[in-house]
Amino acid sequence: SLRANAQLTYNFVGVAGTYTALSGATSILGANQDDAISAASPIGFNFTFGGTSYTQFKASTNGWLTFNTAITTSNAFNDLTATVDRPIIAPLWDDLATNNAGSVSYLLSGTSPNRILTVQWDKMFWTFSGSTFAINFQVRLFETTNVLEFVYLRNGNQTANVTASASASIGLAGQCAGDFYSL
Repeated sequence: SLRANAQLTYNFVGVAGTYTALSGATSILGANQDDAISAASPIGFNFTFGGTSYTQFKASTNGWLTFNTAITTSNAFNDLTATVDRPIIAPLWDDLATNNAGSVSYLLSGTSPNRILTVQWDKMFWTFSGSTFAINFQVRLFETTNVLEFVYLRNGNQTANVTASASASIGLAGQCAGDFYSL
């Protein structure tokens, strides 16, 4: 699990945590999807990232989400320094795809002013040419504090299903080129 405060500072802190799969979530990208981007979905509250307040997001099968609802394509080339697709939250940005039982979904939980939006990438091929899913992961956005978390689940030995060409950008990209944090 990684935590970052996206309002005032950008600090990554590794913490032990628990991955809990979503139940009752809204699916925004379904099975067998590659290089897909969702329609705009509601965050459910105002979330401040890089000093700007947002109410909607789009998610990509390539392991990132954006608050830029004008984006219409899903960039598979993981580069947090790039000038496209900004701003980005990238828990695992690579050329991923959902498998035949996979999805990208979201769930708003809690009550105001302590709601949490969880976006989940479930049963993802790492990379798109995989034959068995390799990883599940989530981004959690917290109301009021504007903290975000990256949470990962390795299913047994599934990471053995990562292809040799797999890589990833993990981090945050702000509004402007050069404004990024990468692990």
